[in-house]
Amino acid sequence: MGEYREDARKIAKESSWTFWRFLPLFLIAVAIFSAVGFGTRSLGLWGGTIVERKVFEESYQRSEALKAQIATDEATLAEISGKLSNPNLDENTRFNLNAQASAARIRIATTRSKQQ
Repeated sequence: MGEYREDARKIAKESSWTFWRFLPLFLIAVAIFSAVGFGTRSLGLWGGTIVERKVFEESYQRSEALKAQIATDEATLAEISGKLSNPNLDENTRFNLNAQASAARIRIATTRSKQQ
C-alpha cells in the first residue's frame, strides 16, 4: 500500500506543478484572444452598420417609398394649381396657395435628390 501512496503523492505533486506552470500561459492566451475578438467584433459592428445602411438605401422598399412621396407631392401640386386657376381668389389666399405650391415643389426636388 505504500507504493500506491508514493505514486499518488508524485501524481499530486506533478499535477500541482503542471497546473501552476500552465495557468498563467492559459490566462494570457485567453486575454489575448478576448482582446482580438472584441476588437474585430467592434470593427465588424461599425463596418456592418455602414453596410446595412447602404443596403437599406438601395432597397426596394425605400425606392418605392420615395416614388410614393413624389406622387403624393405631385398630386398636391396639381390640386393647388387647380385652386390657383380660380379667378375669384383674394390676394391672401392666392399668396398662401403659391407658398404651398412652392413647398410641394421643394419636397419633390428633395425626394428626387434622395433617389440618386
